[in-house]
Amino acid sequence: MSKDWVEDLMQLMCVPALSLENIRAAQELKFSKFPSKLYKFREVNEYSLNNLREATLHLTFASNFNDPYDSAVDFDPHFGVTHAELLLEGIEDVSERDRSAILEATDPVLEVVRLLYARSDEVVTVDEKVLEVIADVIKNNHAGFVAKTVEELNGKLQNSYKICSLTERLDSLPLWAHYAKNHSGFAMEYDFRSLPFDSLLGLALWPVRYSGVFNASDLLLGVKTKKSFNNLFGIIAALHKSPDWFYEEEWRLVLADSASMPPKNYKVPLRAVYLGSKISEGDESLILREAAVTGIPVFKMRLVPHEFRMEATPKNT
Repeated sequence: MSKDWVEDLMQLMCVPALSLENIRAAQELKFSKFPSKLYKFREVNEYSLNNLREATLHLTFASNFNDPYDSAVDFDPHFGVTHAELLLEGIEDVSERDRSAILEATDPVLEVVRLLYARSDEVVTVDEKVLEVIADVIKNNHAGFVAKTVEELNGKLQNSYKICSLTERLDSLPLWAHYAKNHSGFAMEYDFRSLPFDSLLGLALWPVRYSGVFNASDLLLGVKTKKSFNNLFGIIAALHKSPDWFYEEEWRLVLADSASMPPKNYKVPLRAVYLGSKISEGDESLILREAAVTGIPVFKMRLVPHEFRMEATPKNT
């Protein structure tokens, strides 16, 4: 997957005021880059055989995935306003000079605590370490509030979109091991290039960007200012994953949907099926039977001796 064009795509999408022109340009760009083949690895079970039989893909919530950070975002709930600035907003009659001195201090929150203590009616002298403890408690409570706010948003995001992961790689040993039950499952091949430009699944298919958790602060700024904001930030978040997953060369179907609606299957352009190199005779027979009904070719992966690679060979049915 070309890194440069994916970055160009994200530049079009990751703007606070997302225009229809940007969306159209992004759709045209990714449509022109659709791989000729995308694959889905599965173990053999009732659900995967049903997807094979009906030429469908199953889209489900990110909360059901094996990556706990899937579709998560990071963002600043205060959009650049510091903790000390927020505290000062609730204190009357702070001169501009004092305000500047507090905000420029090494520990602005501690300076706010000192200010409040100096204004109090306390007659007992409070040790400096007590003020530091109070400042730490205030900072920890604020950090907890920020973490909870981000966590709550991510919980909603992970249950607001239906997602299905695909890959450009058929020859990946880890993918066969992780998602096809140690090479005993199978893979299905799809041709999304055959879809019309304006088809639902074509519009919903996006490449994954392996740059870590997405910071959505700029895209959500309009929420604070009560102006328009980039309401596709959830889709953009679903396209960001840790660099640790780069080997998957993933594309994703991402559809906005209500959390109350169950996961569902969607019809897709199925073109071929590939048997894992360690598939059992019984499971192989099941897949060959279903493939014969749908009329798609079947291949079997063969481990090349003395090399860490596989090759697909046609399977006589």
